[in-house]
Amino acid sequence: MIPLAGGLGPGPGPAPPPPELLRYKKALYLIVVGYMLVLIMSLTAGAFNAGINYVFVLAAAAAMASRSDQCMSTCIVPFLLLAFISLFFDILNVINLLAEPYPGAGNMFSSDCPKPFEATLRKNTTIYLDDAAVNGTAKYIVPADTKVDIPRNLCSSAWVVQNVAMLLGVLLDCVALDKSGLQNVQDECGVDAGPGPRAGRFGPAADDGSARSTTRR
Repeated sequence: MIPLAGGLGPGPGPAPPPPELLRYKKALYLIVVGYMLVLIMSLTAGAFNAGINYVFVLAAAAAMASRSDQCMSTCIVPFLLLAFISLFFDILNVINLLAEPYPGAGNMFSSDCPKPFEATLRKNTTIYLDDAAVNGTAKYIVPADTKVDIPRNLCSSAWVVQNVAMLLGVLLDCVALDKSGLQNVQDECGVDAGPGPRAGRFGPAADDGSARSTTRR
């Protein structure tokens, strides 16, 4: 019996990423900081649904930046998909904002936009005047089918922060897809839009005029 030298230990670890991918490490750190800022702004404004999308993209970008030797090559496609999904939902939110009649896009950066809401009372309603010292404490009964204007103001500082975070999120998604996602995939897979031979992760590809071996013995 021949003993096995070294035993059955674990196999070799993952290969280090190529230098073409490592050059995006600083850009990934900037993207992480940007998503963290947008996430904090969204949570502060109460936009928890939008913040969930940024959490996944932030986690993928942070893993690629902090563990570049292990995750830079394997996390590119998941990061690209998460960034695309985040961009899709951000665009839907922008379209929804533009389609709303109130507050609408015209009040996107307004913290105060009062607008009365016209309504019709279905039944008799008892009201009291605001300033009791001047107007007294007597109550008044407004009959049914009376048209009234109900004051409302949907704009606030949280509304402005939410819209700013949404626009920054769209911009950040586009930057992440352009600089860190698509370009990294092109570098890793050897995708080149120009003419000439292409080299991928499995070695250099053959030219278009590569000759076939016809040597016979």
